Amino acid sequence: MACAFIAELSKLRKKSIESVGNVTSFDEFKKYLHVLRPIETELRNLLKKITESNQKTLVLLCGSAGDGKSHLMSYLRHADSEHLLDSFELYNDATESSAPELTFDETLAERLAPFNDENYQINDHYKMIMAINLGTLNNFIESERGQNFSALKKYVDENEIFSSYMCENHYRENSVFQHVNFSDYQVFTLNEYGIGTEYLENLIGKVFYHDTTNPFFRSFEENSSCTLCQKCPVRHNYEFLSDPIHQKSLINKIVEVVIKDKKIVSTRDVLDFIYNVLVHPEFDYSKMCQITTNDTKYLSEYIKYTTPMLLYEYEDISPLINSIRKYDILKVRQEEMDADMIKFHSLENIHDIFTDATTGTPYIVLNSTTNIANLGGTKSDLKKFVYRFVVRLKEMKGVLPITEQQLLLKEYIQTLYYQNSGQERKLNKLYDATKKAIMNWDGQFDSDTICIDDSNERFWVLEQLQLKPAIYHKSNSLDESDIQRFSITLKLRFRNDVASDPETAEISMDYSLFEMITAMKNGYRPTVQDKNQHTDFVSFVQRVIEFGNKADRITLIPKEQGQDYRVTFEKTDFGYEFKVV
Repeated sequence: MACAFIAELSKLRKKSIESVGNVTSFDEFKKYLHVLRPIETELRNLLKKITESNQKTLVLLCGSAGDGKSHLMSYLRHADSEHLLDSFELYNDATESSAPELTFDETLAERLAPFNDENYQINDHYKMIMAINLGTLNNFIESERGQNFSALKKYVDENEIFSSYMCENHYRENSVFQHVNFSDYQVFTLNEYGIGTEYLENLIGKVFYHDTTNPFFRSFEENSSCTLCQKCPVRHNYEFLSDPIHQKSLINKIVEVVIKDKKIVSTRDVLDFIYNVLVHPEFDYSKMCQITTNDTKYLSEYIKYTTPMLLYEYEDISPLINSIRKYDILKVRQEEMDADMIKFHSLENIHDIFTDATTGTPYIVLNSTTNIANLGGTKSDLKKFVYRFVVRLKEMKGVLPITEQQLLLKEYIQTLYYQNSGQERKLNKLYDATKKAIMNWDGQFDSDTICIDDSNERFWVLEQLQLKPAIYHKSNSLDESDIQRFSITLKLRFRNDVASDPETAEISMDYSLFEMITAMKNGYRPTVQDKNQHTDFVSFVQRVIEFGNKADRITLIPKEQGQDYRVTFEKTDFGYEFKVV
């Protein structure tokens, strides 16, 4: 027998019909799930200015697959009281084709003909808004057909639409081309306290809001007479995630992979993720009903199907869960957690520990409906399974001590805020740590001496390098309560302090590089694997080495221990002078 509640939840899946954007229709289900985002506000303001100008305009609504472009266009067309798209033709490059026999670039060239080089300056007041993936846009303007759209290509290049860094976005007076880019926005915002997650909170809250206007909650209530109701892990997962604290835990995990893995997370990804932490892909209603009388089998299946286990225990449920699995709390070594693990596995009756972990959650029902207190203490395989569940559950409840990894992520987020709010001077500690990492990349020597060649078997070759920060003096944006548009990578710039017209070198620092530089500050030495992983930083170090004085002076230091001397070659007015010190 199929479960009506799970059938309703399945609408959240990427594979469902409901998840596919379509600009020609907008049903009540999509309307219910709609959440106002900053990009909608930006697009609305842009559309108003275009309508006021009444000029011929092509609006590029850019982004990645599944990020909500089609949904937003459909919403503004069918459910917006301001009717901002009434004067626009809508075109979705992912779903529309004028003829099956045409290639994508032929189709785009045909639909965009009013904006090719021959026609774009003819002000016939024609207006089009096109939802297009960045990859498709790039392929088109670089294609043979795209050669007829050089003005469009120039606009894309000048506005750095493909750049990973944020550019000023505003209405361009007298321009036929305008754009709004989903890729400029993250699923969270930055503020002085850390991050803002209003969008994710509202989106996830739509699934768990306790009101009959919510189709998921309505189905949950209507299904309360199910024979498995009191022992159903799916229902208990839904109840568990109805708590905003537990929702916040999921949100933090999403933010973590966005920052650490530079993962693009779309609205469709989030909704699919919610389904996958509610319903195990192998969940079988009939099977669960059959095994409820066998405590060992039922406990094994039930715990396997719970949200804390669905997050980490299984591969390839979804790409987002695959990313989250890498940061499983069980992979973190902490003295307190190690002591708790030893204590847990020494007990034959785990009633108190299990009760402590599950208090305030629907999972506590297992203490009264099964013999988990004893079975979880004596069945070795089940005991290991229960332990993993307990630790992950406690993490989601927020009762575990904060880890070093969590503190480092918090520091990175704060640094992102400083840079994006114009408080560049507060990055002094990061600049100091990065300079130290540069100077010590191939060995630690004097503070202003860097190794420029370590390939010689007998000597390190060094040069003097006076390296200083060259911070960005950009406008301060502290008038914003939250920063909406930003890159999740940092930009650092250094200069040669001794040159009359100093050159600068810039490095893009993601979380992985930030993590390694922080470790080097505390004495860590980079390995060959580190250097293979951070090739951009290797290239940056080589660029910075060019700032040094190797043309005028180099120093050789013997690699053999116990050899306490230096050899210098220094350029003088009479040629190179050789010294042994």
